[in-house]
Amino acid sequence: MKASETSLRNLLEGTKQFQIPLFQRPYSWDKQKWETLWEDLMSLYDKEQEPHFLGSIVTQSIPGTAEGISPYVVIDGQQRLTTLAIIIAALRNYLQEKNHTELAEELYEYYLINKFKKDDDFYKILPTQGDREAYKSIIKNQNSREFDNKIIYKAYQYFKERLKKKNFAEGEHKVFKNILLERLILVNITSDSEENPYLIFESLNTKGQELTQADLVRNYVFMKLPSEQREDIYKQKWEPLEASFKRLATTEPIKKEEKYAELLTNSFGFYLRKDGESISQKEVYKEIKKRLDKNAENNNFNIKDKLDELINFAEYYQCLVCPQESENKDELKDRFSRLNRLDFGTCHIFLLNIYKDFQDKNLSIQDFLEIVDCLESYFVRRSFVNKPTRILGKIFENLYKDIKKETNSNNTLFNLKKVLRDYQGEKSWPSDDEFREGLIKKDIYVKNKTNDRVKLILETIERRMTKEMVDTKNLTIEHIMPQKLTANWQDMLGDNHEQIHKTWLHTLGNLTLTGDNSGLSNQQFSDKVRLLKDSNVSLNKYFSDKNVWNKEEIEKRANYLADLAIEIWSR
Repeated sequence: MKASETSLRNLLEGTKQFQIPLFQRPYSWDKQKWETLWEDLMSLYDKEQEPHFLGSIVTQSIPGTAEGISPYVVIDGQQRLTTLAIIIAALRNYLQEKNHTELAEELYEYYLINKFKKDDDFYKILPTQGDREAYKSIIKNQNSREFDNKIIYKAYQYFKERLKKKNFAEGEHKVFKNILLERLILVNITSDSEENPYLIFESLNTKGQELTQADLVRNYVFMKLPSEQREDIYKQKWEPLEASFKRLATTEPIKKEEKYAELLTNSFGFYLRKDGESISQKEVYKEIKKRLDKNAENNNFNIKDKLDELINFAEYYQCLVCPQESENKDELKDRFSRLNRLDFGTCHIFLLNIYKDFQDKNLSIQDFLEIVDCLESYFVRRSFVNKPTRILGKIFENLYKDIKKETNSNNTLFNLKKVLRDYQGEKSWPSDDEFREGLIKKDIYVKNKTNDRVKLILETIERRMTKEMVDTKNLTIEHIMPQKLTANWQDMLGDNHEQIHKTWLHTLGNLTLTGDNSGLSNQQFSDKVRLLKDSNVSLNKYFSDKNVWNKEEIEKRANYLADLAIEIWSR
């Protein structure tokens, strides 16, 4: 490898192209980094200082042709290099608006494009696929709203606004241009074409500060693919997968990249855990690399098949985690949404295998639905009897293997119920008696929390009580005995009202659903009954003939609701 000190002018002049390869992440510098770079440029502009050292660019020369460009793969420093090109483009456009067309053309033709080349060779910097079209629109000054949410385009808008506010005095724009091209010092480290660029890249990112686990997985898989196939496979398979996960990461653009990477990494983590191994999210890349390297020792190993498998399971994961956006079958969409509202994502480890069986037509839709119902019952019953959640990961990592060990191995639903029923101790599926006791006595409502799990429990009981569907979307949880006792309530509860209130306030028997939570509030019980009589919610018909609400009545209603719950979440 050769290292040399250089300026941006020397780096970009000539018929060159710096290619950001597949194994790099998309552009991800944020506003803080843009501001830091701009302040460095302004320090050079305002003061006669020594040239500013900006960092290193690690590249690898790759064979070109006599009539073509001199291509370089950017192994490290792509964020820095891309940002500098964006600033040049913003300055070019600023100069055009100020009618300094000659200088604008100089910047464009010398430092942004290879004037006489065509297609992708036209650009001196060619970003990775996810940023490529947005970058091209910036260089060609073709403002397109479709790129507004791309971080690379936001960077361009940031520097464009900074230049506009700076509004250089006559002749001062040349000073800024020279600072940009001459006084920012880079160290260009170049390796020859014989070295493995991924290994160099990996060694430069051993601390994992720049790349996510998902980035590293993508990088390694694509470096394993034959070079002539990478572009097509990326466009046909990987790019659609990334796009689908990015659609699910509905946050602000810069945070969206972090959320997308987290979702994709989680999908890989669950894929690894589905066969019974405990893998932390920090070990995802390391474990996939280990497995691929081990499989490569087999003569029949095909990296494309493994990539297909990885993508398929990532798509199953999307359906489980974001069913409203990803799952096409309404029955499954409803079941998966319920699991998510219960905050029961751990079972996704097991359900990935079940989803594959379903996709391979080894499992009927009816059995699939009953399997999910069975898991929901297992979780709901455990949540009412204070079974530990810490062991669920290990349970669901091994559950698929456990049911396949059963003699009737072709009947997944039957085997699942048998295995769950056979679990003992901390792993057990609580009995009806245990479940009933928890339904009556357990505090299930938590103050200042969303309590969506509790709402789902009440909604489900409501649906069992009536054939007439009530829209529960805008209903909220109501405490019949209020969270703050008035004198009237204290009289009704009796001398032991403080203990009764503490013991029974947040239990199932004292909770219902209403669309008039503020109206009911802490009113006396007779007023609540009058309002609840007019409710369309079947849960509230229970109160129509009640004259008193105390410990005995709460416990009585809890037993009534428990009868229904035991039928719904059967064992």
